[in-house]
Amino acid sequence: MKLIGTAQVRPGEKTEGFLTIGSDTDGTLFQLPVLVASGQQEGPTIWVHGCIHGEEYGGAASIIRYFQELDTNELRGVFVGVPVMNLPSFKARSRISPLDGANLNRIFPGNPKGTYSQRLAHSLLSTIEETADYVIDFHSGGIGAEVPFYMICKEDNTEVGKKSMWLAERMGSNVIWRSAGEAGTDGTITAHVMNRGIPTVTVECGGGNVTEEHEELFKSSIKNAMMALEMLPGQPPVQEQYTVINKAHFLFTGEGGLFVPACKVGDILNKGDLMGSIMNLFGKVTEELRCPTDNAYIAAIGHRYWPTEPGQLIAEAIPVEFRGNDA
Repeated sequence: MKLIGTAQVRPGEKTEGFLTIGSDTDGTLFQLPVLVASGQQEGPTIWVHGCIHGEEYGGAASIIRYFQELDTNELRGVFVGVPVMNLPSFKARSRISPLDGANLNRIFPGNPKGTYSQRLAHSLLSTIEETADYVIDFHSGGIGAEVPFYMICKEDNTEVGKKSMWLAERMGSNVIWRSAGEAGTDGTITAHVMNRGIPTVTVECGGGNVTEEHEELFKSSIKNAMMALEMLPGQPPVQEQYTVINKAHFLFTGEGGLFVPACKVGDILNKGDLMGSIMNLFGKVTEELRCPTDNAYIAAIGHRYWPTEPGQLIAEAIPVEFRGNDA
């Protein structure tokens, strides 16, 4: 009987189990819940995970709900859902780990002899490599920011890059960030999963409170991917036109205070346009943040009056190009 962690893969059934990775300071094991649904017929294995950043809850909730709603009678292959990949960070409601201060999505491939987060990254990557044919990586703006619904994938001339883009074009959004390996992103899980020959797409959606719309968008992205892979019946959506964004500019605050956005996610701004400002507790503007480039898609923005500190990531502006449907 095939196992994913302690979860059995049984044709036509749903099973639950754990990935046990490391222990807390009191010796309690860190056990990551795993949800497995297997069809009666052979097919690919798709792995969907959330909460690499512990305060991005929409992905976790949507994986759970999707698993509950999935009909194994319609399924070919295997669905694997891991709602929370970074349990210490999730419990602390934090983007980074309270154990070692690491951003898990910047330290892959990890180190089996390193700190907890490094060991976690190594173990997760090894498990995915042994298990998955395709991977979907769920993210959001977390507690302090909002992002629109869009896909991220690394498109290059490799077969895995082409398959990733093909899948991204069928998952329900007409916006795709074609990542070129921006500075500081070489330690992401997606980069290293793709290095192992597994097509991978990141889904970004929402932030702050998880709305019903966020949940439905996350769930629909899984279903669309599984229809594209012929794991479920039906035809995935193909957009008439895609907005492709690349070469991201990350904006960081220079001053602490309250952030006041001057634009919304999904807006297209030009160089010099005001994106937001920092207001101190006397109500004075101490800093203005302006768009660094022309024709830039606002892919993330901090919440209104969110407390910020110097050096905090507060917005993402990504130049766009428009292209017709080449799916």
